[in-house]
Amino acid sequence: MKSFSERDVRRHYNLLQHSPELGLTHLKATDGDHVIGIGLFDNQADFVSECRRYNGLGTLYVGVNPRSSHLMEDYGGLRNRMRTLFRDVVTEGDIDFVTGMAVGDPDQLAQPPRKFMRDASVLADGEVFFPLDKAMQVSPESLPNVRRRLGVWLYGEVNSGGVDLMQFVRVAGTAAPDDGWFRRRTMFRRFRPYIMDGISAEIEDLNREPRT
Repeated sequence: MKSFSERDVRRHYNLLQHSPELGLTHLKATDGDHVIGIGLFDNQADFVSECRRYNGLGTLYVGVNPRSSHLMEDYGGLRNRMRTLFRDVVTEGDIDFVTGMAVGDPDQLAQPPRKFMRDASVLADGEVFFPLDKAMQVSPESLPNVRRRLGVWLYGEVNSGGVDLMQFVRVAGTAAPDDGWFRRRTMFRRFRPYIMDGISAEIEDLNREPRT
């Protein structure tokens, strides 16, 4: 029996802050490097149900940022249910809002995010998650600037290469093929709401051309 924690899956969904007005939660199942299933969700109950159904069939990943609701025009069959697909149908251009950032190596962080580390949740594969207190709107025209600002805030101007808005993280509370007896413990902090006051304002202040 593959391990499954409904409590952790629910907490992870809440952590992402993907309210329906911002978009859809992108769930993906993989077998190694191959996609085997995709679903787009607008509610927690169906998200948890499909995570349970696919648990152990592959590794489950969720998009850090919500995907645009316009995807339902072409992919309505993916609403609130996982479907067998062997390629992803979502691109970075399908993101209208940024609600958070996950960092795999905290040692590379610049000073601004470090002061939030004590309240940051730690996800299934050790990523530190920084939830925004105010969602950032994205358009095709603003995408490069938004990626740059997020990267500068996280890593500083010298080390920043921008942030991938399509980032996925493993769903907390679900099984993975390489899980052993001693699984990394997911740590959720700042329960309800999972926000950190001030992050969004600091990133907005970076809305300027890079210094030379």
